[in-house]
Amino acid sequence: MKLLSWSHIIGFTVLMLSYIPMAMASTTYSYEPLCFTLGLLLGVAITFIVFQYLNRHYRNKYQKMLQKLKSAKRSTRVAQQTMRTLAIEQQDSQDLLEERVQERTIELNIALQELESANQELERKNILDELTGLHNRRFYDQKIVAEYRRSRRNLTPLSLVIIDIDHFKAVNDNYGHLTGDNCLVWLAKIINKSLKRSTDKAFRYGGEEFCLILPNTDAQGALLMAEQLRTLVAEQVFTFQETEISLTISCGIATYHQQTDIGPEEIFAGADKALYQAKHHGRNQTQQHVLAE
Repeated sequence: MKLLSWSHIIGFTVLMLSYIPMAMASTTYSYEPLCFTLGLLLGVAITFIVFQYLNRHYRNKYQKMLQKLKSAKRSTRVAQQTMRTLAIEQQDSQDLLEERVQERTIELNIALQELESANQELERKNILDELTGLHNRRFYDQKIVAEYRRSRRNLTPLSLVIIDIDHFKAVNDNYGHLTGDNCLVWLAKIINKSLKRSTDKAFRYGGEEFCLILPNTDAQGALLMAEQLRTLVAEQVFTFQETEISLTISCGIATYHQQTDIGPEEIFAGADKALYQAKHHGRNQTQQHVLAE
């Protein structure tokens, strides 16, 4: 209910005060009821005035508090919206960062795989002969030392077989070097197939010379393997561009049994001497050289 305004209270007070002369003009009117009535009216008026004042005061205070509350709510909503926006932006930034990290990780893994493949390819080229696909001279120099040390440590025999194509110069002179290269590739495939164990290694030592490192193989076992290989080559015919060529090989063998003062160089020199003996005695055969202490 709307409270009385100041104009209403003042008008009501003036009306009461104007009633006083009228009451005093009446001779029959008693002063005591009049005083009581005036006092009551003044009390009511003062109560209304005080109440109106308090009402205005607290209403203004309430409105200010309400404005502050509304302002605080607006600030809270703005802060919450800002926090939500920041959270979304932070999440987007984090997602973008994770995506970029994943992309960089994938790129790095690909680069590492490519590098590893390149290293493997480089290592393969460093140890393989480009023409025949067998191990090359460089790898032979490393492998013979390693197998020699293992033989001494385990007290096991170590055999070396040197293989040479008979009359290979005539093949190059009569049919050309392209035919000669394919002849080397053909022989390398036969040698590779003849290896029975993973520890046995075949090498292209140089030119038309090949060699086999046979760990834990005595002289008899090396002779048997070399003869099987020699017979297999002699029984087959090399064919290239509709040209058939019969080829033979000569083999020299040396076996190490922990003899004193015998190293990898002496083992190779012994097998080379045996190969020379095979060539000297007519080729297409296998000779052995006994390493003396």
